[in-house]
Amino acid sequence: MPEKDPTVLERPTGLKAKLNSITRFYVGDVSVLSSDDVRRVLIINLFASVGILFTCPLGIASFFQGKLLLGSVLIGVTFLYSANHIYLRRTHRHVVSGNFVIYPLYALMLYLIYTGGVNGTGHVWLYCVPAVALFLHGLKKGLIELAIFTLLLSILMFYTDNHFSEFGYHPSLKSRILFSFAVVVFLSGIYEFSMSRFNDELKTTSAKLKLVAYTDMLTNLLNRRGIYQKLEQRQQAHLLLADVDFFKRVNDEYGHDAGDYALEKIAQIMRAGLPKGALSSRWGGEEFLLAVFDCSHHEAYEIAESVRNLVADYEFNYLDQSFHVTLSFGIASMNDTVSLREAITLADSHLYNAKRAGRNQTRRD
Repeated sequence: MPEKDPTVLERPTGLKAKLNSITRFYVGDVSVLSSDDVRRVLIINLFASVGILFTCPLGIASFFQGKLLLGSVLIGVTFLYSANHIYLRRTHRHVVSGNFVIYPLYALMLYLIYTGGVNGTGHVWLYCVPAVALFLHGLKKGLIELAIFTLLLSILMFYTDNHFSEFGYHPSLKSRILFSFAVVVFLSGIYEFSMSRFNDELKTTSAKLKLVAYTDMLTNLLNRRGIYQKLEQRQQAHLLLADVDFFKRVNDEYGHDAGDYALEKIAQIMRAGLPKGALSSRWGGEEFLLAVFDCSHHEAYEIAESVRNLVADYEFNYLDQSFHVTLSFGIASMNDTVSLREAITLADSHLYNAKRAGRNQTRRD
């Protein structure tokens, strides 16, 4: 049964397709965004959507009840969040957009605390604020803003002629609201702290896994996948494919540890001998693939010869054993007419010719 080509993307179906459609609706073009930006844009627009779903019907209901000012405020927030949704979807500037979510929310909550909203129930909406504030502005800034917001709440509830007296609530309700809000802030802060720690650990682990996925652990050069990914992003390059001559003899005569030592040293020599911006990788076994840019084909040949001579002149010393190794090189160029795969195939063919002609030499077109 033939294996699937990993470069061919399958069309998402079922639930995954629906999730992708939702993401596109709330985020827009995700190809230019990192995964973290996509998550933030998506959640901020979900916050805005929830705000629209609640403020719009409540605003309309307020107009029918004759509360024109309250209805105007709620409908105003609805239009603001709707415009913010469009702005964020088009620009992806989630920091600015987040401010247009949280600061109107602060103002609306203070207004509801002061006026009572619909039938004196405005304070029941207060507890959505901590989670939104901490997500949008992070733990430190979010807690500072919530502390200021709590202070303003206290002033409105205890030092102004607000709705609590108008609707005949028990005097203890104001302190209970304040204390319960403080508890929600505290719990939300703990949650945000634990999530930020988890996200930091996840990013660190992801970076380590990416390093392992694209780096050869023995030589610390790029591995085959790593250099292939970087070369796919380039239009032109000169590829230098190298092979250690008679490497099996090194393993047989001096041991596999000596062979590993030789590969590490060769990698160091290659890095030192390549120009700035060049790429070096362990292509597999005792093969190395190097890539140089912004130079002529002849200059690439001179670079390969320089590295080859550096390795040939180096004396390898491992556990009181001294030996020399040499390299054979094959060179090919990737450009508008020669693809990466074709260039690698050509370099491999030239490398084969170099080894067949006696090794310790460089062959090219």
